[in-house]
Amino acid sequence: MTRSTYADLSDRQLLDLLQEGNERALSEIYERYWSKLYLQAYNVIRDRQVSEDIVQEVIVQLWVKRSVNQIDCLKAYLYTCVKYQVFKALPLVKHRPVIYPDHFSFVNDTDSPLITKDIQRLLDEAIANLPLKCRNVFNLSRKDHLSTKEVAMRLGITPKTVENQLTIALRRIRFALDKVLLLALVIGSIRL
Repeated sequence: MTRSTYADLSDRQLLDLLQEGNERALSEIYERYWSKLYLQAYNVIRDRQVSEDIVQEVIVQLWVKRSVNQIDCLKAYLYTCVKYQVFKALPLVKHRPVIYPDHFSFVNDTDSPLITKDIQRLLDEAIANLPLKCRNVFNLSRKDHLSTKEVAMRLGITPKTVENQLTIALRRIRFALDKVLLLALVIGSIRL
């Protein structure tokens, strides 16, 4: 099939091909939805690199879990995944106030700097606890703002290895920060 042939397929047909391991179907899904998903993430995060990473991670997970995912509506599934990843990434975005969706608000703004400081401390600890390879990839990508290709060239590894290491690093960091967010919700620092 040519690119134009894949472009003519419905989402359901692409999902069926994806479950069979068809990489061209994944490419078509990427082409079809990347910019929309990126804009959805960017409208909340306001960070180009983080928004790109969120979309990349959602697409990679779509491929990785292609045989176990039971997806009825591809568009709704992708948008939901991006929303979830954006929510998880909000505490990781540094050097600007955290922007929560409209239904979140801080009850006590005087606590906000303390919460931010605690989140930063936990983030630093989570990064320090990463395996060396993950930590190096994460720091080059997030702190030095290098692209996947640039990180791969600098470390002498493949771009796919960089993506895998970033996925591992982000999963571990999110796990560490999920506890803080849950605690903040429970103690009432953030009102729903």
